[in-house]
Amino acid sequence: MSVPLSDAKADLVQQRVLAAVFELLERNESLTFANVARASGVPERTCYRYFPTREALLTAVLEATSERLKVQRATDFDGLVELVRRLFHGFDQMAPVIRELLLSPEGRSARRAGNPERRRAALALVAREVPSPDAASRRRVAATLQVLASAAAWQAFNDYWDFDGAEAAEASILAAELVLAGARTRRRAVPARKVRAKSSCTAKEILT
Repeated sequence: MSVPLSDAKADLVQQRVLAAVFELLERNESLTFANVARASGVPERTCYRYFPTREALLTAVLEATSERLKVQRATDFDGLVELVRRLFHGFDQMAPVIRELLLSPEGRSARRAGNPERRRAALALVAREVPSPDAASRRRVAATLQVLASAAAWQAFNDYWDFDGAEAAEASILAAELVLAGARTRRRAVPARKVRAKSSCTAKEILT
């Protein structure tokens, strides 16, 4: 099916604008529409036509970044390990762009828009890896795993420990493994404690 000329032109213009955004961020230049227009060769009014706000622009940058990094949802721990290693390596390669998405108010808004899907994926992973946890535990473990696999974790390891993406990934994976192991142990231990308490009570009743 052929693409209408107007649609092809619009796509080309948007790609030029986004390429300019990546270029500006890599050079640590201010991300203003005036600078984007200059770097892309697209009139500023045309930039606004396709990206009416800075948040709309960074939302498109986030989507383009996700495509470049081949972001996908992990369904089990092995998938999480593979995803974290690939993403953290990619974050190193695109550090200025990732930091803009992390630190700017518009970048945070763009990232939060996709958070419900990320939450559902994390909850599904926990349900698979830790069968039948209570709802509160499932939510806490899922939240922890989501944070450990995020760009925010990559940045924190870099900022506080000077870890590169590879070392940050291994630290996050270790933490995720320990969290899941603890959740499994806790799930098994809680019923055991209840059984012991019940048996003790019964013995007391017999003795008295």
